[in-house]
Amino acid sequence: MTTRSSGVASARLPAIHLSATDHALLTTLVGEGEADGVAGLLQQELARAKVHGDGRRLHSVGLNCWVHYTDERSSRTRRVKIVPPLEADIDAGLISPLSHVGAGLLGLAQGQSIRWPDPSGRERVLTPVLIEDCEALT
Repeated sequence: MTTRSSGVASARLPAIHLSATDHALLTTLVGEGEADGVAGLLQQELARAKVHGDGRRLHSVGLNCWVHYTDERSSRTRRVKIVPPLEADIDAGLISPLSHVGAGLLGLAQGQSIRWPDPSGRERVLTPVLIEDCEALT
């Protein structure tokens, strides 16, 4: 099994799907140079993502989508919306794509799971269980 320097094992990564707009916005956010931490993880996800035209309805987690997800470490389901970093407000359930959970959920389809590091570097399993309609970014 190949392990990336980030600690995420590539052999266990599910396919992810993003709209062209989300992919472009996220690419601008993390930049072209090699990044560390969550930004580096997000760069790796963007590099392997299947990018789809904006007119196509995707059934995967994107920006401005409310998603209900489970974390194997918790017995509860959480509802969050992945928003641009300046709009993030954890108390309102608005998380940044530069958060560990935000970066891990992006591009996943309902029911898919991913083994993903938390801030301490320990692995967790994130699974979207319900993806609500996404809102257009303005």
